[in-house]
Amino acid sequence: MQYCGFRSVVGTMWEMADTDGRDLVKSFYKSLFSSQETREPCYERSAGALRDTTQKPRRKRGITLEQWVNFVHYGA
Repeated sequence: MQYCGFRSVVGTMWEMADTDGRDLVKSFYKSLFSSQETREPCYERSAGALRDTTQKPRRKRGITLEQWVNFVHYGA
């Protein structure tokens, strides 16, 4: 995706359960677009949004490492 011109890419290192992906993506986009700083491009907020999103499941009991650790961010 970066070779096609995207400045920031979020992906996974291996497959995941559909429900885990749905919940994480919903939280990711909520965090990405909740910033009060509207002049900052989304690609500059994506790493922080992914960090915020993966920290939520880490705090819950019963959530395994595989449910949040495989998400990665590449780019600006």
